Amino acid sequence: MTFSQLPPAYAPIGQPLLCTLTAITAPVVEVQIHLSSHGMIGLKRFVNQSSVTFDLSPYLAHRATFRIPLEESRVEVCSDRQLMVTLVAVTDDEQIETAPFILRPARDEESPTSLLTTLPTERLLARNEMDELTFLTRNPQPLQIVVTHRDGSVTSQTQVVPGSGLFRFRLVAADYPDAEQILIDGSPTALVRYTLCSPLEGGVRLAWHSSRGSLEQYTFPVVKRIEQQVSKKYAYGADGYQTTHCESEERMVLLSALESEEMMHALKELLTAEQVWMLHEGAYEAVDVLSESSKINGEGHFSTLTLTLRSKFKNKPLCNS
Repeated sequence: MTFSQLPPAYAPIGQPLLCTLTAITAPVVEVQIHLSSHGMIGLKRFVNQSSVTFDLSPYLAHRATFRIPLEESRVEVCSDRQLMVTLVAVTDDEQIETAPFILRPARDEESPTSLLTTLPTERLLARNEMDELTFLTRNPQPLQIVVTHRDGSVTSQTQVVPGSGLFRFRLVAADYPDAEQILIDGSPTALVRYTLCSPLEGGVRLAWHSSRGSLEQYTFPVVKRIEQQVSKKYAYGADGYQTTHCESEERMVLLSALESEEMMHALKELLTAEQVWMLHEGAYEAVDVLSESSKINGEGHFSTLTLTLRSKFKNKPLCNS
C-alpha cells in the first residue's frame, strides 16, 4: 500500500483535500486520521477496493484554535493556526503512516509568499490597540518597520519572518508611544500603513477569523444600544399564568464608521466568520454575531454596517456592558 496523493503543504481546509491510497491487496483497510494535539479524529473503512480516494476537509472543520496574544510587537510562528495531520492505513497484516503534513484554516489557495489579509492596507490604529499581520512564506523574509514620529523624525528597524510556514507580526501601538505613522514593508505587494490616533471612547474592537486564515480586527465606533431579550415558558392553572422557565439574553448593537467598499467587503465576513471575539479590558472574549440582525446602509460609494452581538454562552452578559 502507498499514499499516492496527499494535499500540498499549507492547503486550505475550506477546499477539498483529496487523498489517494493505492496498491491495496487486503479485503479491508482502515484509514485513521490523526491531528496533532487531538489524537485520532476520524476513521474511514474501505472493503474490496484496490485504490481509494477520499476528502479530508470534513474532518477538519472547526478544528483550528486561534490564540490572540497581547505581548510586545514581534514576529512569531502561528502554531495555533497550523493543523498537523497524519494518516495511518491499517490492514490485518500491514500498516503504513504518512509523514505529518500541515494545513491552514482558510478557504482559498494562496501564492507561496503572501500577506494574508482581507482588510485594506491603509489602517487606523488607536494608541491603546494592537493589530496583527499574517504571512504565508516559503523563505525567510525581512520586515521593515518604519516609524514616523510626532516631531517629524523617522526611524526604522528590521524583523525577520524566519522561514517556511505561517507567521504573524503583532503590532502593539503602545510600543511606539510617540509614533504618528507606522509603515510595515514586507515586499512590494505587502505594504501596510498605520496612522495612529487617540483611543475612541465607547468604541468596541472586534477580532475575527477571516476567510484567508488571518486574524482581522476593527473598532466599531458606536454602540447604538444594549438590548435585553427575555424568553419565558408558562403554565396556566387556577392561579392564572405561572412562569415555569425564563432565559434572558443581552445583545449589543454596533454601528461601523462610514467605510469604503473595500473595507465593507472585509467587514461583511463578520457575518459568517467561524470565530469572533470582543476586546474588553485587555482580554478577548468569544461572542456570537447574529447575522440575521445585520444591516448595511449605503451612502454613495460608502456604507455603514449595523451588527448585533451576544455572548457565546447562554445567560452570560456581554463583557463590557
